[in-house]
Amino acid sequence: MKILVSSLVLCFSFSCYSQLASVSGAVSTATNQPLEFVNIIVLSSIDSTMAKAAVTDATGNYSLDNLSDGEYFVKCMMLGFEEWNSEKFSLVENENKVLQPIKLLEVSGQTGTVEYVYKKPLVQVEAGKTIFNVEGTINSAGLNAMELLRKAPGVMVDNNDNISVKGRSGIIVYIDGKLTPLDGNALAALLKSMQSSDIESIEIISNPSAKYDAAGSAGIINIKLKKNKNFGTNGNIQLGYAVQIYSKYNGSINLNNRNEKWNFFGNYSYNDQKTWGWMDLDRTQSSIRYNQTTVNVGESKFHNFKAGADHYLNDRNTIGVMISGNTEDGGSIGTSYTGIANEGSDVLNKELQARNITTNTRMNINANLNYHFSDTTGRDLMIDFDHGRFDINSLSFQPNTYTYPNSDSIEISNFRNNTPVLIQISSVKADYEQKALGGKLGAGFKSSYVSTENIYNFYAVLPAGDMLDSLTSNNFNYTENINAAYLNYNRQIKKLSVQAGVRAEQTNSEGKLKSFTILTDEDRRDVKRSYLNFFPSAALTYNHNDTNQFTLTYSRRIDRPSYQDLNPFEFKMDELSYQAGNPFLQPQYGNILELTHTYMFALNTSLTYSLNQDYFTNILDTSTTKAGGSFIQMQNIGYEEWMGFNISSPIPVGKKINLFLNANAGRKRIHSDLPIISESELIVWSYSFFGQGSLSLPKNVTLEVSGWYSGPSVWGATFVNQPMGSMDIAAKKEFWKGNASLRLALGDVFYTAQWTSRSVSNSIDMRARGGWESRQFRVSFSYNFGNQQMRVRDRKSGADDLKNRVK
Repeated sequence: MKILVSSLVLCFSFSCYSQLASVSGAVSTATNQPLEFVNIIVLSSIDSTMAKAAVTDATGNYSLDNLSDGEYFVKCMMLGFEEWNSEKFSLVENENKVLQPIKLLEVSGQTGTVEYVYKKPLVQVEAGKTIFNVEGTINSAGLNAMELLRKAPGVMVDNNDNISVKGRSGIIVYIDGKLTPLDGNALAALLKSMQSSDIESIEIISNPSAKYDAAGSAGIINIKLKKNKNFGTNGNIQLGYAVQIYSKYNGSINLNNRNEKWNFFGNYSYNDQKTWGWMDLDRTQSSIRYNQTTVNVGESKFHNFKAGADHYLNDRNTIGVMISGNTEDGGSIGTSYTGIANEGSDVLNKELQARNITTNTRMNINANLNYHFSDTTGRDLMIDFDHGRFDINSLSFQPNTYTYPNSDSIEISNFRNNTPVLIQISSVKADYEQKALGGKLGAGFKSSYVSTENIYNFYAVLPAGDMLDSLTSNNFNYTENINAAYLNYNRQIKKLSVQAGVRAEQTNSEGKLKSFTILTDEDRRDVKRSYLNFFPSAALTYNHNDTNQFTLTYSRRIDRPSYQDLNPFEFKMDELSYQAGNPFLQPQYGNILELTHTYMFALNTSLTYSLNQDYFTNILDTSTTKAGGSFIQMQNIGYEEWMGFNISSPIPVGKKINLFLNANAGRKRIHSDLPIISESELIVWSYSFFGQGSLSLPKNVTLEVSGWYSGPSVWGATFVNQPMGSMDIAAKKEFWKGNASLRLALGDVFYTAQWTSRSVSNSIDMRARGGWESRQFRVSFSYNFGNQQMRVRDRKSGADDLKNRVK
């Protein structure tokens, strides 16, 4: 708390009232008559995104204040006159730039209304951050958030739904700037419930500043949901259908009402999907071969909702409230066959036929209260109060039948389990920024409290009824409190931009295990931890000239173990395999260094080096309690080193063709101190590619082709995945004056998004492969209704009320 108070006092003590950069000028006709109500829009010269907007007054004059340093150009538009664009110009701190007088030329016979529409680029690359604009790709129609991540540049999603960026694991997922307290299967289920129609963009932040939580040794993925910025009442309806083996349906509706003082918004989406997938596992263990084939069919219904309001108290103060959530009701049936034989023999010793019948229900609800203060001196304060609740319940029935060739003998072993999970998270945070010491000084704090209750009841299904297995059933409660404060400073010194910060995080956690049997190891029943860490970050950007920019960034990060990974008891996945937690798992710490070069604001190349110490990952081992059994457990094994190269660039080809290409290559080295792993070092060279091209045709038709390819990769410390990839094609037709569109797409045209992997350790040699309904035909219809014009207000204070607020 002393750090927090000192930080905020320091910020306010340096408060100053000089203006940020501004642009002003005058607009008239060719005969020098002043023009009133001309739309004046300042846009970034890098990607043409809008920075500020205003209208001229009765004398034809305009002024736009509160602009940051950067490269811009001005666009002027008015009904009855030709559109006018200025040359590119630069703004520096405290500059009041006066543009030459603008003379607009009249256009005869024009009627209607003025509407300004700018198209975001598919991908925007900034220092330490890549923005994937989902709205910019028609191939995204009908996809969920997990499938969209497979398309995002530099992102890899493996067969177990583990996410990595530029070859590095340890990614933390945010939704609308809020940390998601889920991981593993729970996170995958949440992302699969979110439709592309709900998503505006995906931000891939490889080197977050001290303002962000330190969690995520490989950086942050922030999924930004749509929020309408138009005035008046408007909305959107979208319907979608997809099919390969089974049909899938989705739909959404978005509503918004905005005026000078209030903004009300809400959306709802529904997703009904039936899925199919397969997996083959060929495992040799203790001279016995287990050859397993599994087919899984699942069906789920997802509901997502969000509603809220913003109230603009005045030019400087805004308060807002939002409630959001989602539910899932579904289940799956997995059917497997395992042939068991001596190694090197085709004669089976026995066969195992098993099923895993699960029923899943999930409910998540979140509430947010926020306050935003901003004035023309550059002072900005944001305060957020959040509370969320996650209720997850899974019921599973696992019948197992062993048969013996040339024998009538049958062994039946049936199990049932019930695993409810309750997660509650509360947090408060504040971020403050103002001009100071010739630059900008930021400070803030965050305090969060998470409590989880994990119940695992395991039953043996007997003729006399279900019998609780007291050796396996347990109740694991985990609480975690993180208190953080940070300071961050950035300044422009001629051609050099400097950013530096440090974040302090104190972590207090406790895991309590309650079981029917008394554990002899006291440490396994109550594990407490308390530690304080400092996480520095820095960035240097050098603008060599108008065409070359160099950026060097550094950050230190942390990955904390999930509460499920800390639960010491076993979770049975089938008769011969289970997952076990590790209460002694320690956090891992990462150091990331990245050098980026930008040429002509388009071609971006980067070199990255990262080192994760106390690296933890999943390890495959043999079971000591079940003959022929194996289990997976998260363990600290040593360290992970990554060296990588990335290049990306948009490539415009004339006025009708646009291309974007991204390529990544690197070397991963995993050093292990565990004796179970046969090789102390695993070195894998990997590479990946993402490309997308669009062609604009007459009659408002657009064609699009996109694809990705990933070379060898690593899962855990021993699994090496073989190359895989996919190509999608899509077409879009706009009609009804652009308010409606129809999209058709075919995903994974050549059906190549199937995975193959192998793991070799001292005790197990496993070959694995699998796939799912990756080749899908998708159709989507979208309709916009209400006022769709981008209206702008002339605010004397310069406060940009059209700016999207992160909620």
